[in-house]
Amino acid sequence: VGIFPEGGSHDRTDLLPLKVGVALIAYSALEKDGLNVPIVPVGLNYFRTHRWRGRAVVEYGEPIYLDPSTLNAYKAGGAERRQVCNDLIDRIADSMRSVIVSAPDYDSLQIIHTARRLYQRRGLQAAEKQELSRRFAE
Repeated sequence: VGIFPEGGSHDRTDLLPLKVGVALIAYSALEKDGLNVPIVPVGLNYFRTHRWRGRAVVEYGEPIYLDPSTLNAYKAGGAERRQVCNDLIDRIADSMRSVIVSAPDYDSLQIIHTARRLYQRRGLQAAEKQELSRRFAE
């Protein structure tokens, strides 16, 4: 099942605040069915979005799993539930940032991609290009 925890797709250069729904779904699966569902971060990086048939790179990160010891806090409700859900949302956001190239604005992102293209050698795989772009962004 694909879920956009930001609430939908967008063309911004960084993540929007994540919604709590993904955490509630994961904790509900653990609570009701005993399933520790893997949450796999997916980065969608678009190139030449202004042109017809622009390109997109899809990158998958390492799965995240709930810590089963936090289930009691989730079941307690109130502030405890809110805290464990927020902690999970923070982990998800960090893992999503690991599979995208973040920049303060679109112009900066274009400069990062231009620098990468000038620097890179031929024959790099898509994942290697993404890693190089992330290094330039840092």
